Amino acid sequence: MNLKHNLKIFFSFTKAYFKMVVQSRTGIVFFTLGKILRFLFFLGVIFIVFKKTNSLNGWSLNQVLLCYFVFNFLDTVTQMLYREVYRFRSLLVSGNLDLILIRPYNPLLKVLLGGVDFLDLFLLIPYFLILNFLLFQQTTNLLSFLLFWIFIVNSFLILTAFHILILGLAIFTIDVDHTIFIYRDILRLGQFPIDIYKKPINFIFTFIIPIGVITTFPIKIFYSLLNWQSVIISFLISASFLSFSLFFWKKALSHYQSASS
Repeated sequence: MNLKHNLKIFFSFTKAYFKMVVQSRTGIVFFTLGKILRFLFFLGVIFIVFKKTNSLNGWSLNQVLLCYFVFNFLDTVTQMLYREVYRFRSLLVSGNLDLILIRPYNPLLKVLLGGVDFLDLFLLIPYFLILNFLLFQQTTNLLSFLLFWIFIVNSFLILTAFHILILGLAIFTIDVDHTIFIYRDILRLGQFPIDIYKKPINFIFTFIIPIGVITTFPIKIFYSLLNWQSVIISFLISASFLSFSLFFWKKALSHYQSASS
């Protein structure tokens, strides 16, 4: 019953936000065009690099392309679902967060999922199709394909945890913009396999800040390049990150001072 209630609220938020977004048709065109140009620019960089070499620290062109599409797919999914995080500061500054906290639903539902941006579907669908095309080009092994998508879900959970942490941190600092852009800049390291970076950078951004787990591990499990210890660690990382982020969010809410206080 609780799940059904939350889903009803979620779809209500989504419907309202969609009506607001479609009113700005010119903005939709330029928003989508900008993302396409940025995607094509970095894709061109990859092909330019592989004109000079056959591999990138042992990674082939197809493997690097897979990593790039994994990054863009996951980044687009999280931007689409968690767009409301980018507007969280205005709720804090205006005091409108108070109005959300008194509503009969989990406030995280609104501040995390309250503004699903369907504009990203214009890019998400092609990313999904091309990603699957690249996968089936490499192998027809259904187990490898299944393991790949299990690790994609695992990556999504880690990215969800990052967004919840940003929301919690914003309550303490009244700042979202700088934090979200720092997060996005760090995440961009995952556009390429994390193994191409030198030690200890690749270790730090695999097991401490798990960018490698997010973007590189799905490719490694697909090519059977991941040992069982790393498989266990990757799931432990996602579980611990998500658990800690939820704990941190509740702790932040307990320290929140309303606009009327």
